[in-house]
Amino acid sequence: MRLQTLVIRCTASAAFLFIALLYPSQAVNAAPINIVVIGDSNVAGKGVLSSENYPSKLERALRAKGYDVHVANKGINGDLVPILLSRLNSAVPSGTDLAIVWIGINDLRAGVPPAEVERGRQAIAARLRARGIKVLMLGPRHGLAGHPQYLTGDRQKHLNAAGYDVIVARTIGRVQALIGRR
Repeated sequence: MRLQTLVIRCTASAAFLFIALLYPSQAVNAAPINIVVIGDSNVAGKGVLSSENYPSKLERALRAKGYDVHVANKGINGDLVPILLSRLNSAVPSGTDLAIVWIGINDLRAGVPPAEVERGRQAIAARLRARGIKVLMLGPRHGLAGHPQYLTGDRQKHLNAAGYDVIVARTIGRVQALIGRR
């Protein structure tokens, strides 16, 4: 009985080694892809269930396409570019492969000049890239303000679940291009 178990284990080990040699990228890239989405209420998902916000829907869409991903939601309602910049290291931990930055609308509403908002957003991207993290920048506005069917109906025009579906559809190709096929 022990000899039979040993033969089975050796055969299984040899099969794994053979597959690893044939497909080295799959063996090396077995770890999940870690994505962090950082920003304000657009990221946090103000007005929708946590399962219906952008990070949650993006994770489900990527998994449906065969990606082993974890998408963390680090959005905070009312966040501003300088505050996000100050919490960047804690919001985007070591081991993050891709950060999606979606912030700036609150700064613009507060009267911060657009050029200053963009400088701050680019500073966030530069710090992340300096850490070896790929970055996808989303504009401060979601572009759906004129489409009430995608909004929660509040005065600040937050997205509803259908609105987040639109944003996922608009961004998933860029996310896939950044993480590659693993």
